[in-house]
Amino acid sequence: MPHTIKILRASLFLLFLASTSIAFSQKNSPWKKLSNQTVNGAYLGLGRHQYSLDGGQGFSVYIKNYNAYPVVVSGKVIAKTLCGTEIVSNFSTTLAPDQESSGGNYADSSNSQTGVVKKEDCAGKKIFTSPKHAVTNRIQDVYVKDVTVESVGSSQVKSNAVQTEVSQAASVRKSITSTVVQNSSDAPNYKQKYDSLSGIVGFLKDRNITLQDSLINLKSRLSKMVDANKDSLIQAVPYTKKKSKPKKIINTTPYFGIGWEHLPLILNQDSVKALSIADASAHPILLAGATFSFFDSLPVSFQLNPFASYGVNLGSGTCGNHFTGGGVIRLLAGLKYNAPVKLFVEGGIIYREGSWSKNVTVLNRKTQQVANYEYNLTRIGGGIQYQWNGGNSFLRPAIFLETPSKGTSTSVLTLEFQFNKKWKATINYADNYFVAGIIKHPTTYTDNTQNYFKVGINYNIGTY
Repeated sequence: MPHTIKILRASLFLLFLASTSIAFSQKNSPWKKLSNQTVNGAYLGLGRHQYSLDGGQGFSVYIKNYNAYPVVVSGKVIAKTLCGTEIVSNFSTTLAPDQESSGGNYADSSNSQTGVVKKEDCAGKKIFTSPKHAVTNRIQDVYVKDVTVESVGSSQVKSNAVQTEVSQAASVRKSITSTVVQNSSDAPNYKQKYDSLSGIVGFLKDRNITLQDSLINLKSRLSKMVDANKDSLIQAVPYTKKKSKPKKIINTTPYFGIGWEHLPLILNQDSVKALSIADASAHPILLAGATFSFFDSLPVSFQLNPFASYGVNLGSGTCGNHFTGGGVIRLLAGLKYNAPVKLFVEGGIIYREGSWSKNVTVLNRKTQQVANYEYNLTRIGGGIQYQWNGGNSFLRPAIFLETPSKGTSTSVLTLEFQFNKKWKATINYADNYFVAGIIKHPTTYTDNTQNYFKVGINYNIGTY
């Protein structure tokens, strides 16, 4: 009982020290913005883009004509992918004076200002926007190239259905201009017709762009509603943005497992020939414990891990029971909560007790070798955590210094590997580990070098 009270006091003290660390997460832009530029009175900038699509990741260029006459703007809009490749979309767009075109729906191949980076073009990189939600980014940068701006009258115009009306307006203007040259007295009449026709064309273009924007926004909203709840798609309710759930301060993950332990101890033989010798017990163990994680959504977090194990000797002529209990506290720090690499430090207290006996034959006489041990040890050290899958999978190599209540300190190497949310494997190894127990016959004591080894596999029941 006194040992248990000491353990609880030490754990609470370590918990208080680690709970004073607070940090804030950082955001990162998925890809760079398109640099703005103006070519012969035509302005080009970043168009509509969507972070992630089922069919790929879209990108486009925004264009506006600041000239006093219609122009054809053509060129290439290029997406440089994370894989190093480039996806090119050749565009040719006709614009009336002060008209703008911001690209369109990525699924509509008729809009040449828009391109899509598909999965087969680049697998991309998964980015976690929250601990439980991830999107795929495939684009590193977007830029335009080979941009030319020509007036409608100086080159053949390529346009889509929306731009055909502008071409027709230009043809009508050319015909009217020819009539004016033949009969200059009709100038006022021509100006009225031209202004009226330009107003109608401008109105139709603006209305068409507005309808196009409305359809794109509607598709985007429907897509988000389907992701939230597919069954609610048939309900005619206004779209409202869902409030994000508040992030939990603490997560609890209980676990249990099995393993194998090679534990050094001192054997005493009292009959036939009195002696004491350093040896070790190799036995299977059952594991149980829980991990309490605090502030997982912040760059700096800490974990409290109480645990216990029980081992029993199963060999012929050998019997024994071995108990280990204690707890450690771990402080982790990275550039952000889901950073691929984190540093950590860890400290704790471990309590061990057990007994062991073995029947042996010495000088043709049967006798028994017995071991009893009980001690505490402190453990402190640290290492690096390589993590992926939002921190649910990780590789954690570390080195620790274990100091028993009586004895010399020993360096222990550990390696933890969590496959996913459910399974984790642990390996502990130390060379020339301290030998625990009472030496009853010091004059005959033989100090053999003993190694400590422990391997276990745990199953996480769940996170609550």
